[in-house]
Amino acid sequence: MAGPSRARQYLRGERDVRGLASAATGAGGDDAANGLWADLATSWRLLKAYLRGEYRHVRLRSVLSVLAGLVYFVSPMDLIPDVFVLLGFTDDVIVASLVFSVLRQELAGFRAWELETSELDVTVLSTVREG
Repeated sequence: MAGPSRARQYLRGERDVRGLASAATGAGGDDAANGLWADLATSWRLLKAYLRGEYRHVRLRSVLSVLAGLVYFVSPMDLIPDVFVLLGFTDDVIVASLVFSVLRQELAGFRAWELETSELDVTVLSTVREG
């Protein structure tokens, strides 16, 4: 499968991750409230935080799985071509669902870290303003 090797290229900075993320998050349209799209958005935030070195409480295997899933999701080379509108996205949804079901705990841990971090930021800001 070409996905993991591409994923490693993204992880090493040999490919532009921003373009991948734009393609992946743009595919959801207005249905961002859907659980799958929420997981996709969380995965993208996790990758950004990991690549910036801000969040390292995740296994490298999980990071590569997310990258491979995103690469497959936005790749024009699918098991079922996306030109078959409803049927074409079926394999994308299945792959994304499988990746996110395997990473459920990782995503939950990252969401908790985000919440903790944002609460910390608010506390620091209020302390600075008071002082």
